[in-house]
Amino acid sequence: MKRFLAIAVVLGASTLAFAQSVPRGADFGWGPMRWAGGLFGAPYAKAEAAAIKSELGSKPLGELSLDQLTPYWNRMEVAVEKDRYLASTTFMSLGMPGAGQFRNGDALAGAGFLGLHLGVIAGTLTGFYFLLPADLRFDRMDYLHNSMASIGDTWRSHSIADFLPSVGIMVAGALVDAGVRVWSARSAYEGAKSAIDTGKVHFEPIATPAFLGMGLRF
Repeated sequence: MKRFLAIAVVLGASTLAFAQSVPRGADFGWGPMRWAGGLFGAPYAKAEAAAIKSELGSKPLGELSLDQLTPYWNRMEVAVEKDRYLASTTFMSLGMPGAGQFRNGDALAGAGFLGLHLGVIAGTLTGFYFLLPADLRFDRMDYLHNSMASIGDTWRSHSIADFLPSVGIMVAGALVDAGVRVWSARSAYEGAKSAIDTGKVHFEPIATPAFLGMGLRF
């Protein structure tokens, strides 16, 4: 327990030593979903729109009655919901590798990607710690009992060059983790598409042109 706390203190001290303010204003909420259709190509909506256009030919939509229009409306709603499912599942695995696979019902792949993600993080943090200058490690400094002033003095006594190996391993770990996230996201996308195409995930419209909404059944 003492060793774990000491490592945590070391990592915290390094964060404080090199911390910078994070720019504000980026949308990390549902904003990405607004352009997900453009990012993933909206395959189902595009295919459905092309099919409907082919069926209608040159007949204007304005000439259709409500009863004639409703089936086309519902088909497009289902297609759009399929594309939203693809996008949201992909973003789940991009944010937390394995999450999209778990949603698709592929627990083995989900556990694999999650384990790989956690392994990269653990390896990066371990490498960061052991590449620190020797006098900053917990076997040479008592982070739990030394004063913050003395700890700070020890950290500041080192040059930037002394921290380059640790910073390098952090950068390398971040790049590897980014690759894992992209790999997991792509796999989740393919898994979601397969689940939709095979009927494992089923979408059912509950709407008419006068009432927008969707039903999703698993």
